[in-house]
Amino acid sequence: MVLVPGSAIPDTLSNSWRTALDFLNEPICLLDLEDRVVQANKTFFVRLGRQPDEVIGQPIARLFHPEGEEEPCPICRARLAQKDTVVILEADDPRNHADHSIRVRIGVVRDEQGNPSGIIQHIQDLSLIRAAENKYLDTQKQFRDLFDASPDPQIIVNGDGIIEQANARCFDVLGYKNSELIGESVEILLPEELRDRHVGLRQMFLDTPRPRPMGRGELACRHKDGRRLPVEINLTPISVNNKVSVCAVIRDVSERKQAERELHRLASFPELSPMPIMEVTLAGEITYANSAAYHSFARLDVLGVEHPALFNLKEMIEKVRQSDRSVLRSIEVGAMVYEQQFSYVQDNQVVRIYSWDITEIRDMADEMEYFATHDGLTGLVNRNEFDRRINQFIDQSLRENREHALCYIDLDQFKIINDKCGHSAGDELLRQLGRLLRDEIRDTDTLARLGGDEFGLLLTGCGVDKAREIAEHIRKAIAEYRFVWENHVFTVGASIGLVPITRHSGGVKDLMSAADSACYVAKDTGRDRIHIYQQDDYETGQHIKNIEWAHRLQQALSENLFCLYKQSIRSTQDQSDERYELLVRMVNEDGAHCSPGAFIPAAERFNLIKNVDKWVVNEAFRLISTGCLNTHEVSINLSGDTLGDIDMIYYVVQKLEEYAIDPRGLIFEITETAMITNLANAQKFMSMMHDVGCRFAMDDFGSGVSSFAYLQNLHVDYLKIDGDLIRNSVVNKINASMVKAINDIGHAMGIKTVAEFVEDEVIYEKMVEIGIDYVQGYYIDHPEMVEK
Repeated sequence: MVLVPGSAIPDTLSNSWRTALDFLNEPICLLDLEDRVVQANKTFFVRLGRQPDEVIGQPIARLFHPEGEEEPCPICRARLAQKDTVVILEADDPRNHADHSIRVRIGVVRDEQGNPSGIIQHIQDLSLIRAAENKYLDTQKQFRDLFDASPDPQIIVNGDGIIEQANARCFDVLGYKNSELIGESVEILLPEELRDRHVGLRQMFLDTPRPRPMGRGELACRHKDGRRLPVEINLTPISVNNKVSVCAVIRDVSERKQAERELHRLASFPELSPMPIMEVTLAGEITYANSAAYHSFARLDVLGVEHPALFNLKEMIEKVRQSDRSVLRSIEVGAMVYEQQFSYVQDNQVVRIYSWDITEIRDMADEMEYFATHDGLTGLVNRNEFDRRINQFIDQSLRENREHALCYIDLDQFKIINDKCGHSAGDELLRQLGRLLRDEIRDTDTLARLGGDEFGLLLTGCGVDKAREIAEHIRKAIAEYRFVWENHVFTVGASIGLVPITRHSGGVKDLMSAADSACYVAKDTGRDRIHIYQQDDYETGQHIKNIEWAHRLQQALSENLFCLYKQSIRSTQDQSDERYELLVRMVNEDGAHCSPGAFIPAAERFNLIKNVDKWVVNEAFRLISTGCLNTHEVSINLSGDTLGDIDMIYYVVQKLEEYAIDPRGLIFEITETAMITNLANAQKFMSMMHDVGCRFAMDDFGSGVSSFAYLQNLHVDYLKIDGDLIRNSVVNKINASMVKAINDIGHAMGIKTVAEFVEDEVIYEKMVEIGIDYVQGYYIDHPEMVEK
């Protein structure tokens, strides 16, 4: 069959030809073997700008090359060759009569015997095709960029479960490089025990493909290193070449799971806490109470807000709402005492109540308050409480012009009993004499043990004559007393110094010094007698003595006639943990070293103590910086007067910088009496120095007022327990109890404890048994001068 111009399209071609005519928006024509146009679509005619009757039957070469051509163009050659061919002419090709690049497809139409019967020429606009291809490539790149930019690992898996794509986050989260995943089974990312089951689940998804999250339960992926990762997975079906693939987004929820576990752990704290915790609304209704609350506050479930633990609840709610911080109060519930903290949670509009059982601490504090004012051996008033009462008598004398009296009693021959029978006998004698003297005085009088074998007696409303009469009665009672110890009978005497307390007596130190001097005179003139203080003699002698010391101190300060000794403070838990306390000495004219007890009182009296403290700080820092002290921590003593000196803070900070000292290795020791006497100054000084990094030890704790209430307001890191308590703790149960109580409460408050005066192995073992943290004394070592 041969095609002729205008003839009908053969049946074998009719369907495909009509489809081309109907749908193709590109020029296409059918040619006979003579290269004449047999049929064409509308686009072909539009392209030529001619009507069909001007085209049909015309040679196509004449239509496109009306002026002829020297040699056939590539398209014409392709047609004449009668082979299926594709010819491309770019826009700048002179043989291209279009204004854009084109692609011409030449197809041969064959009859039933396979012989050529015609030619189909199809012209395509390459600019449109290339633009579409570029758009496809751009879209593909955008998809890849989004795929790789995902914060979560993403993979594309085909219907056979093979990974075809994987983004960069797979390496960050799962440990696999892109090249290590592509071509592998998706089950490589699952723990081994889940792999078989996943194959079936994968097939179920392909049967009913739809987007779905899979993070409702506990899902897991396997990291390349074998770790199991909790994940959430979102699956989205995608169609590729009419085949269903799956895009899986894998989110590592390890941190979120950890946060959830932490939140659950924190949420369990209130219920598991041994502390009673309650929550109430602003209207005063209980919304929560933990198990400890129901256990501690019996019938809380029945009484509700009427329970004694919630006494005055509405007032407390109002108070905490008006405050910008928590509100504290103490409350008694039956025999128990609780410290309660009311905290307003504004977001939830509730008030939370935390209750600490402080019953034991209160009882211990009460006991400590007693021991702070009483001697542990005799039960009499101690020295600090005695001084406080003297102050009261002095104030009363100034206000009311009343006269009182002070007796300083020193036992004679007491040392003989100690030496012959031991300290246990001496302690028993002191206890017995304490009971004896207490029975001999009036209820309004005060009897105190001042230390060792010395007693003090305050006589209320007594002139000198009446006081002498009472003192003589006391002296006789002591002289007539017979002390029996292990078939030995002893007698002791007493030398008594008597001082009247009037409006002209001065302060406590003045009175005690006067009484001590009078007692010394009584001893010096024969013992077992009373000496009444003579003001003129004492004042003259004492004044001269203090002036002499003041002159020597000024000389020592100007000529650097001081030196430092060191004494070890050793841990009871770690023998290698050792630090030193630095002790100041003054060098006398003969080269001997004078202990601070001799010159410190004069330094305080003549306002030289701050200069002494500054010398100690400077010298200590110099020794530390030069490596003369082979330790990481050093204790330095400061006086009470220094606490009120703001310049001392600046001086310490300046010296820290000058010598490049680490402040964390510095511990400043201040006596308990100095701290409490200068409480406001102590708080300010210690707070500022704590901010710098220094720490503080309260020295001689247990010898003074010993109120743990003060400790809560002071930045104290160490308690140095008074040496007399330590030394007597091995023979005196009360002293041992006091030491243990101080240690226990100190530890409860986060404060380390140090035992002073550890003079032998027995005391050391006792301190270890009690649980003291550090020990200091002659058993550890003796003070020795620091070599410069």
